[in-house]
Amino acid sequence: MGSIGEQSSDGTTTGDRQNLGIGVSNPGNAGIAGIDYNHPLFLSPADVSGIQIISFQLTGIENYSIRFRPMRVALLGRNKLGIVDGICKKESFPEFMWNHWERVNAIVLSWIMNSVTKGLLGGIMYASGAQAVWEELAERFNKVDGSRTFNLHKEIATLAQGTLSISVYYSRLKDLWEEFESLVPAPGCDCAKSREFMIYLQKLKLYQFLMGLNDSYAQARSHILMRSLVPNVNQAYAIIVCDESQKAIASTSGVLGANLSV
Repeated sequence: MGSIGEQSSDGTTTGDRQNLGIGVSNPGNAGIAGIDYNHPLFLSPADVSGIQIISFQLTGIENYSIRFRPMRVALLGRNKLGIVDGICKKESFPEFMWNHWERVNAIVLSWIMNSVTKGLLGGIMYASGAQAVWEELAERFNKVDGSRTFNLHKEIATLAQGTLSISVYYSRLKDLWEEFESLVPAPGCDCAKSREFMIYLQKLKLYQFLMGLNDSYAQARSHILMRSLVPNVNQAYAIIVCDESQKAIASTSGVLGANLSV
């Protein structure tokens, strides 16, 4: 076994290679000495070009904010976010890894291209850098439109359950909340005022959820609001779902009873 200072054929020492997260040989990573799975240039068998890593595509300004978060999460989960945010630039790695970096960059670039509609490919088709394309898409489509913010606020305020089930109604409301928060993010500091504001926002969501419920849930709604310790919106949702289930059971029992009496 070589010592920490022993040089390999690529000119790096064993210590250098350990610091880079490089371990044993792994043919899946460009034929260079193997890269540990925690290394940002590690490629798993599933990390190939041509796949779509999120379930929908960018169509324009109207859905950039909705697409951005799942795309970012998908890249972070694959430890490839550094390729697009500039942390893992080619020059930050030893020269013997540059060819492998190019391969990783090309794969990430293909993921980004596969996450936009064909009509938007024209401006990025011939780009060679994943970071450049990522930043260009942000410049073109990350526009906080005041009219969109207004319409989202209006949709949240006027959304009603109607013929929807509780779960579908709540899911739609959550989607609107998340899109609104992506456009108008809440303060992220840990100060007392910020914590108070976050508590206020949670209460606001609870009231918005309860306001949109059908009148058949008026009793359950009153029960929630009269509690000495008012639940958060997720807890209120669970209470209303239980009430919905009880109503369904009662309705089924009534139908069965009527049929038996005939």
